[in-house]
Amino acid sequence: MKRAPQLPGVDLSIYASAGALLVRNPSIIVVPLLMAVIGVLINRVFVAGAGAGGLGGLTASLSLLLEFLLLLFGMGAACIIADDAWRHGGASFEKGWVEARRRAPEILMTAIGVSLLFTVGQIVTQTFGVIGYLLLAVIAFFLIFAIPAAAIGGIPGAAAIQVSIDRVRANPLAAALATIVTIGLTLYVAPIAAAAIDGWLAPYDGGTTLVGALALAVLQAIAIGYSALVITKSYTDAAFGRRF
Repeated sequence: MKRAPQLPGVDLSIYASAGALLVRNPSIIVVPLLMAVIGVLINRVFVAGAGAGGLGGLTASLSLLLEFLLLLFGMGAACIIADDAWRHGGASFEKGWVEARRRAPEILMTAIGVSLLFTVGQIVTQTFGVIGYLLLAVIAFFLIFAIPAAAIGGIPGAAAIQVSIDRVRANPLAAALATIVTIGLTLYVAPIAAAAIDGWLAPYDGGTTLVGALALAVLQAIAIGYSALVITKSYTDAAFGRRF
């Protein structure tokens, strides 16, 4: 029997196994879904009512930052439950949620650092265009293991970013593939699918945008759950060697 093609330093079986684990352990998406729905509510309450002008723009920016932090915390919680799923084939949501709350300060500290670096990248994008997009891609690449480092690696929040950089430099191909999959699913596939669902339901939803926003929340939670499985396994393999 021929073996599936492999890339040096990359275990491609992770990507098929992650899908199967997600189906067997849907609890992985619970916290990301909760965070995404809270983000929808924040957006509708603060952004929709902010109005135009400088104050409205500031409110919108702060709202987007808070939504991003919520999603990163959801990713951290998903990584904890995903690690349990990889180890045992089945994950306990209760145990994972307790651990997520215990690790919340480190996850949020890391999330703030990640958010600040992405903010710098966005500022550069607004000023220099394509150079900024390249910078955002580099930032995403080197920070792909930051959240799992804080969530499951026992790394203090302030050090998780440096640990991610070190792991990425030692395992660039695995990190690159995990980054492409994570960004592709969460920022492209999920929004495109949500827009399609919103368009399909448009004749029946009375013109509200809430349906599309909630569809995006559900699809992003699924994307984050799958991505959490991928980056968790990739991180543990990079940090500790293949253990399970």
